Amino acid sequence: MDIIVPHRIKKKELGGEISAEARKLFAKLKERPEIAVGIGSPGLPARTTLHKVYATTEGGARRLLFFCRHACAADAPKTERWVLLFYRDKADRVGKNMSPKNSEFVTQLAKNLQAALEDLATSTASDPKYDLL
Repeated sequence: MDIIVPHRIKKKELGGEISAEARKLFAKLKERPEIAVGIGSPGLPARTTLHKVYATTEGGARRLLFFCRHACAADAPKTERWVLLFYRDKADRVGKNMSPKNSEFVTQLAKNLQAALEDLATSTASDPKYDLL
């Protein structure tokens, strides 16, 4: 599994830098992807799944959300790629309830998903707009 952190998400959710705390959580997730919980949300692009991760760090409880866009069977990549959308404190208004029942989550999900997709779409080999971990 690869984890992709789009630059606009890195700036908004991680303050512009992927901290040691975040890297440690990403490494744990890559070792044990089963710790993520799949969630649904209306209006997602086709073949897209959301994965929520609950984590406890030295800085407190965190909530992470990733999306994965699954290719058609013939085009399936050998490595699954999860794209970070949220890295929130549990006390945050979005982080406390990452579900379609939370209107603030739904609004922010649309914005962050759009930002992530734009970064991925405008990336080039010489100018990637994401970090690959």
